[in-house]
Amino acid sequence: MKTIFFQFLLLVFFLLACAGGKYHLTPEAQAIKDRLDEISDVEKIELMPGTPYHTPAFIFTSPQPGPHILILGGTHGNEPAGYEAALRLLAELQKTPLKKGKLILIPMANRVADEIYNRRVPVPEGVDWERGNLNRCYPGKPDGYPMEQMAYQIQQLAIRNRVEVFIDLHEALRSHLKTDTESQKRGLGQTIIYYPNESSTWLVMTMLDEINDKIDDPNNHFSSLERPIKHSAAWWAGKYLNCAAFTFETARKLPLDQRIKNHLQLVHIVLREKGLL
Repeated sequence: MKTIFFQFLLLVFFLLACAGGKYHLTPEAQAIKDRLDEISDVEKIELMPGTPYHTPAFIFTSPQPGPHILILGGTHGNEPAGYEAALRLLAELQKTPLKKGKLILIPMANRVADEIYNRRVPVPEGVDWERGNLNRCYPGKPDGYPMEQMAYQIQQLAIRNRVEVFIDLHEALRSHLKTDTESQKRGLGQTIIYYPNESSTWLVMTMLDEINDKIDDPNNHFSSLERPIKHSAAWWAGKYLNCAAFTFETARKLPLDQRIKNHLQLVHIVLREKGLL
């Protein structure tokens, strides 16, 4: 009980300290978010219920059997195109039934960080701050720090639903193709980072062909990179589920509407290839 109370106080101080830097959702995404907890026309599972970190996972299921896909938005709160795109996808899926299979969508995986435009949530003094970074906590712990618990609940959801494709929506500061190849801090923007297995590889090739055909400026084309960072969502899914696993990265120097559009284009390519749409 003392640990929970301490974490709650830490979170309150964190939110107050970050309040001035809050990101304001676009009106379209805000309208969807405002009714996030009230949506009842689709199966919904609450992750970390009864805590400040609670967030819904929506499960869309077709009567026809087919692939199972999981999509994460909002892993990092300072990468808004990911959760902006995920919220729009939620609204689209409510209107467009799947042709087959199942799609699990978690629009705001790290909801606390998303609310205040921050990459992480706080951890106690002396603890590695990456314990507050959801994308460094997989496979997670059922009784760990909050983001370790969230990672654990997400991976359990993926396991129970036998997920075959796992997608995590992200952003990076700089475009990969515009960054010096010798730089140690090479940009990851406009990349598809994939786990190197057969199911990921053929989907990457399809995505690159289709998405780059729609982007006029070659400098803004997507490229592919192998091996998601260790303990990230895509790393875990590829390694432990042996499924097609991806981190989509858009470049934050591009306009927000273009980044949102690119995320949705890539997601739609996968959903069409797998026959869900």
